[in-house]
Amino acid sequence: MKQDELKEIKDVLNKIHKTLLYVFWIIGFFALLYFGLLIYLSY
Repeated sequence: MKQDELKEIKDVLNKIHKTLLYVFWIIGFFALLYFGLLIYLSY
């Protein structure tokens, strides 16, 4: 493998990692919102 190919793969992995983190935060936020509403409405 050439050095350039390795760098490209690293860049792609970095982008995927950042996107996954972003998606994770959004899902976590909505999950908290949903459970908060559920608890609020059950009392």
